[in-house]
Amino acid sequence: MQDRNFDDLAVQFSNRIYSGTKGRIRLALLERDLDECLGDAFVAGSTPLRVLDAGGGEGQFARSLARRGHKLTLCDHSQVMIENARQAAERDNLAGDFHFLPCSIQSLPDPDPLFDLVLCHAVLEWVSDWQGVVTKLITQMAPGAVLSLMFYNQHSTVFRSLVRGYFDRIKQDKLAGSGQGLTPLYPLLPEQVLAFMADQGMEVLCQSGIRVFHDYMHKDIRERRSEQDIIALEKQFSRVEPYRSLGRYYHILARTTS
Repeated sequence: MQDRNFDDLAVQFSNRIYSGTKGRIRLALLERDLDECLGDAFVAGSTPLRVLDAGGGEGQFARSLARRGHKLTLCDHSQVMIENARQAAERDNLAGDFHFLPCSIQSLPDPDPLFDLVLCHAVLEWVSDWQGVVTKLITQMAPGAVLSLMFYNQHSTVFRSLVRGYFDRIKQDKLAGSGQGLTPLYPLLPEQVLAFMADQGMEVLCQSGIRVFHDYMHKDIRERRSEQDIIALEKQFSRVEPYRSLGRYYHILARTTS
């Protein structure tokens, strides 16, 4: 399979991922992790960080960083996504804080200067060579810079298939999506990603599960509970095992050591 381009699914992606509770949980936990790990360097009014949002899609999270005063470079392989991100930045009066690159992560030019913070959220599970993507991202980072990786968690894929009775998927090791919809092609094991990052000399600062219980709840129950309570409890259990390892996505923050 080849790496996935989202030109044909941009509207579906936006509607299903960021227009509801799923997307708001994701954004809330990502912001919490970065707030706690970056501290004063991340808050509004601090010296602006140079941020790369690699495979940044429509820039939902990137715009939250621009509102804090940081300077964003957003790249994406999808021309549709890039144009949507550009229009959203203009609508929010943030266009002056963005530089848009319509390209894949693998073809990113060498930056000058290097970036202080690199984001790669919900991208690795769509590329055939995720190790190559992580290696490329590290070359974009200044000494002491932070990498924020969020990826689709294979443990959650297995568990969800088991509790739903999709035993054939497990027996036949068919955990990947077909490439026709929004089910990722290459779900990843957190322990493999962590081991690879250690091999690259990265210092792990934080690990969190994203949506450790929300996606397992019955739809009727989700609709009866308040979103505020769900997000609060997602935060509470996101770093606690065994819940963290069952998150639909897994978030890692790591720092370059040289």
